[in-house]
Amino acid sequence: MNLLYCIPHLYNSGGMERVLTQKVNWLAAHTDYTISIVTTEPTPTGMSDIYFPLDKRVKVVALNVDFNADYHKCLFPKWLGHTRRMRLYRKKLTDYIRSEKIDLCISLCGKEIAFLHQLPCRTIAESHFAKEQRSQLLRANHSGWFWALLGRVRTWQLVRSVKRLERLVVLTETDKADWQQSGCTNVMCIPNPCILDGQKVSIKSEKSNTILAVGRLHEQKGFDLLLQAWQPIEKTYSDWSLRIVGEGPKRAELEAQIESQGLKRVVLAGTTNDVLSEYAAASLYILSSRYEGLPLSLIEAMWSRLPCIAFDCPQGPAELLAKDRGWLVPNGDITALTAQIAYVLSHPEEALKRAQKAQSFAQTTYSEAAIMPQWVQLIESCK
Repeated sequence: MNLLYCIPHLYNSGGMERVLTQKVNWLAAHTDYTISIVTTEPTPTGMSDIYFPLDKRVKVVALNVDFNADYHKCLFPKWLGHTRRMRLYRKKLTDYIRSEKIDLCISLCGKEIAFLHQLPCRTIAESHFAKEQRSQLLRANHSGWFWALLGRVRTWQLVRSVKRLERLVVLTETDKADWQQSGCTNVMCIPNPCILDGQKVSIKSEKSNTILAVGRLHEQKGFDLLLQAWQPIEKTYSDWSLRIVGEGPKRAELEAQIESQGLKRVVLAGTTNDVLSEYAAASLYILSSRYEGLPLSLIEAMWSRLPCIAFDCPQGPAELLAKDRGWLVPNGDITALTAQIAYVLSHPEEALKRAQKAQSFAQTTYSEAAIMPQWVQLIESCK
């Protein structure tokens, strides 16, 4: 079977890029599928085309449509440029599918989602974000009635596109129910596997007094909220530090916030190719996101037997940390997050018990052995 995946790019260290490379590497090793990946965005100067290791049997094709070129333009010129690039992308993608005799195209809900149902092959979409992600992103970066209305329109457009698809795969049962309430009857749930599967997890007997957060430095991840919650913790627990691993467009703002709040024990560590060591060294994990799809970093922390605290944001944390596998805090409640951090630091035995339950759940539920056969079954059903 000839498979094609569509993703904007592979040069970032983001969750979609990481999960896609993990899944196609598994498929290349365990099946006889022919697999290719199409990207739309050119790689920035100084960066390599592919961030995560990719099986040599997987072919990568860069179409270089460059949707990002119009991102910072005013609304009308942006719309014109986007329309022109969409026509170009549709032609290039259609030509590739026909020339390579693709049997199944799997979209990661990029720009092609608008015309996916019209491509000349079988099609599936997989969403790594919750249904309201487009609206949430606009609300996180803009205020006012216009952007709120635009967010609702963007969600409506996405729902309309999804209804036309053969199948949409989402990451949580909560998100599946949300799509179904919008009239989408073609939705199924297959979570992402944990990237740490197969790696040796080192549980150090002597942990450093480090609180860890991992993610792109982006509005979505709520690190500005975490810094506000951290300020009283730093004053009370003088031997603890906060370490944020990741890179992104909000670095300068976060650095300015750290300085303005007078924080002394916060490190913006940048990206790493050895996230396992970060989990092994830390004593507590915090997810401060405003919204998620299925937070990979939270699963990784659970897998590594780290006690976890998370905002109860849509979607994912509530399903992951249920049944005393961690602690949930009302979404965006900075005062409650501060109080919960203080509680966990003062109750290490309870933290260890919850971390042990979380590790058992994560390693059972989010292993490749549990997840990837579900994908093979779905792919086979498209023959």
